[in-house]
Amino acid sequence: MRVSVLINSKAGSVNAELIEAKVRESLFRCDLRFCRPQTLTEMCDFLHEEREQKTDAIIICGGDGTINVALQCLMKCQDLTQIPPITIVRSGTANDLAHEIGVSHRIDHAVRNIFEGVVKNIDVIEIGSGDLKKYMLTNGGLGLPAMAAELANKFRSNLQNLASCPKTAKAFRFLAEKSYYAVKKMGPSVYSMMTAEAIRTWNPDGWGLEISIPGKVNVETSSPIVLINNQQSIGASFLPAPYTSNTDGTVNLLLSESRNAPEHTLAALHIRRGSVEKSPIFKSFELKEFRLKSQNPGRSLTFFGDGEILLRDVQEISVRCIHRGLPVMVRQ
Repeated sequence: MRVSVLINSKAGSVNAELIEAKVRESLFRCDLRFCRPQTLTEMCDFLHEEREQKTDAIIICGGDGTINVALQCLMKCQDLTQIPPITIVRSGTANDLAHEIGVSHRIDHAVRNIFEGVVKNIDVIEIGSGDLKKYMLTNGGLGLPAMAAELANKFRSNLQNLASCPKTAKAFRFLAEKSYYAVKKMGPSVYSMMTAEAIRTWNPDGWGLEISIPGKVNVETSSPIVLINNQQSIGASFLPAPYTSNTDGTVNLLLSESRNAPEHTLAALHIRRGSVEKSPIFKSFELKEFRLKSQNPGRSLTFFGDGEILLRDVQEISVRCIHRGLPVMVRQ
């Protein structure tokens, strides 16, 4: 059995040597092909080559960002039935998809899903603007959520750069390195911290959206919290869509009509507690597809998905659910 193993050595809590040793120990009878890509091109080339070689399974070791980058490469396949089953080893910051589908924290248990699990074909959400198409599996959005995701990514990146830069003073380099590892250990809690900062610095001037839903009247909103949900939770702690499934052929759109910082904070608390249905400021839709357009040409849109910025500085975004587009191995 040929098994292709993709390890992102830069993911949140990854130990590449340990992961490879555990995979070899657990799958010693398999024909294992390992790759620790340094670039996006290297990752895509590996996935393309393994698919061409008719690999039986792909193991992705990393967080939601790693899975998302691999997803962009896999979705270039014209025939989605040619994508081999994906098995996930959780080693990122939030690990939202792994949490949603019940992937074990133990590496040996996670990789044994190849033999002991079953295939679950989960929905893929296509995010488009003009000719550009991106894909996501978990949750995404605009406004405050995108701002919080970008702040978290920049915060981690800046700490990592300071810790590795030889020109940084030794004391500051040491402090940055310790801070970076502390942030990695925080896991999804870093998003709560950055949500507070996003609310504090949010600028509502010129913010407004027109939402086009096929067969329905267009919706106009100035909601600063726009979430696109393919599963129930974000960061294992926020619960914006408690009744959403990633296999039902629809995607959840959640809007919060909050108007100021205290109301934004209350909305975030409702999402944190999973009580959005109890608050009148939320509107929730289950849709197969829709479009988002900025009402102000001077205020462009930035979209995050799976913890990564997928689109930046665009005026219009299309969202479409590709029903059961990706095969993932899960425990019964």
